[in-house]
Amino acid sequence: MNLKHLIALTLPLFGTLAFAAGPAVSVNGKPQAQSAQVVGGQTYISLDVLRALGIPYVMQGGRLMIGAATTTAPGGANERPSLSGCRNEWLFNGVWRVRVDSVTRITKDGSTPGWGVNVEIRNGTKATIMPTDAGWDGNGQGVQLAFADASTVSVDPYDVQKLTFNSFPQGGAFPYQLKFYASDAAAGQRQPTKLLIELDPKGIGDTTRSKGVAFTVPNPSLRVDLTCSR
Repeated sequence: MNLKHLIALTLPLFGTLAFAAGPAVSVNGKPQAQSAQVVGGQTYISLDVLRALGIPYVMQGGRLMIGAATTTAPGGANERPSLSGCRNEWLFNGVWRVRVDSVTRITKDGSTPGWGVNVEIRNGTKATIMPTDAGWDGNGQGVQLAFADASTVSVDPYDVQKLTFNSFPQGGAFPYQLKFYASDAAAGQRQPTKLLIELDPKGIGDTTRSKGVAFTVPNPSLRVDLTCSR
């Protein structure tokens, strides 16, 4: 729902509101498609700007939920409390910015089928840290692909260490392919529907915390719907 939709919903209640195109909007130096709008002397921006900043939002029961309020798990299979989004959408928990680009078929040793999830991970803090310094398990425990039948496959615990023990400088980015392998050939034909990244909200040590590293949401885990794209 964008600003024009919101304005359209208010018209029956408040009558005709005069609005005019406002200034162009730029997020971190990147121009946005929609300009700001001026309504009744106040300036409004599109919800897409929040998304570009890594601030999650959802429409839930007729209510617009922004930020940490979106992390409450609604229940159901694989519905851990998490920040949620789609492919090509940045999710930010105050420390890590994560975006899933694509999912491709891969094989291990030329025979074991699997899936490669191409992600980009950025350090959103002012300190040099590793993922294991802030929430990630070194062997990737809690990083899983989920399927429509509620089954899951865990990330390769050895290959993922290239990510979890990688040192990220301030603002540093790391494109990486998370690798998941099926237990049998038939399982390899299924299409994953979600990427689940479980992060420990208490997984920031005193030394790292002293550098100002802290999650800004109660539940920093991430859940990406692989069936949709922004």
